[in-house]
Amino acid sequence: MKGTVTIRIIVFITVISSLLAATAPTSSGRRPEEYDLPQGPPALKFISVAAGSHHICAVLSEGKVLCWGNNIMGQLGNGAMIDAPVDKPVEVKGISTATSVSAGEVHTCASLRDGGVMCWGSNRFYQLGDRIPNMPEAVPVAGITRAIGIAAGAFHNCALISNGRVRCWGYNKSDQLGNASEPQSLHPIDVPDVAHVVRLSAGQAHTCAVTESGKVWCWGSNFFGQIGNGSHDNASRPVAVAGLPPARSVSAGATDTCAVLRDGRVACWGDNATGQLGNGTKTASAKPVFVEGISDAITVSAGHFHTCALLKGGGVSCWGNNDHGELGTGPKSGSLKPLKVGDIPPATAVVTGEWFTCILLKEDGAVKCWGTTH
Repeated sequence: MKGTVTIRIIVFITVISSLLAATAPTSSGRRPEEYDLPQGPPALKFISVAAGSHHICAVLSEGKVLCWGNNIMGQLGNGAMIDAPVDKPVEVKGISTATSVSAGEVHTCASLRDGGVMCWGSNRFYQLGDRIPNMPEAVPVAGITRAIGIAAGAFHNCALISNGRVRCWGYNKSDQLGNASEPQSLHPIDVPDVAHVVRLSAGQAHTCAVTESGKVWCWGSNFFGQIGNGSHDNASRPVAVAGLPPARSVSAGATDTCAVLRDGRVACWGDNATGQLGNGTKTASAKPVFVEGISDAITVSAGHFHTCALLKGGGVSCWGNNDHGELGTGPKSGSLKPLKVGDIPPATAVVTGEWFTCILLKEDGAVKCWGTTH
């Protein structure tokens, strides 16, 4: 990394038979270290990656899913529940045809080639879509047959259906299911008032969608203005984000939201206590504000306290909190404006957890992460 201070980078490459993981405390005050992986046999490529609060999952090109990180509720899906981090990727049991994966607080879900969805981990709020105990192995979600995408929030999930509609299930205390129903829903239920959806994202307790026209709709918790309609009232049904130009994609963070516009700019709204809106201030905003200095974004990922954008050409810029090195910029000081992450190969995706960031590399389909999951 650039600079005189070396940031700890935890690297995970898709070498199935030879993996080396790094675990070093971030609060001990000792000098961070870097770790390199030994050479191994030809690797299978990851095609997508997802970040939960403290765990990571990625889909292999063959359709299997590997996960690592915290596993206290079985969110890694390998048949175990342990109150200790798992630093080597483990295979999710029962899945061989995944197309995408999304990770929540302590559960994970994957969409499948046949249109189904399977989930694993905590089921405290029915986020597995069935009345069953917590499950350390993947189980099918009843009532989802034509899913083309999945978005896992902290304790709820929403599936994008092939007809452009959205179905959600799980926790609903903040109206994050978008249908003014009970505090939680055992089975997937339709989200009214929004159609022709092409992108979907679930945050801590809110959900957002992008339609074919580029309009962004959000619903659920709005204490920090993360719905983006200028108010601070929860929305039990989808409401349009105020004054936002046509968007390409959206990312719902813990208490904020960001969207990539069709012209390459990034707009964010909601909580800004650590500068995660990227506009040079720490002032929250219930309406979109533009991230400074970015005009060529491809995608954006809003984490808990920091945000990162994938740029044209494969570069990555991050802003917000950096207590654990999650910005990838060296010294552990946060930034109110985007900083370019140096010394990384071109990426095709970026995802953010609570204290870490991961990218999917363009050249070899590997996953590289920095920060810490624990």
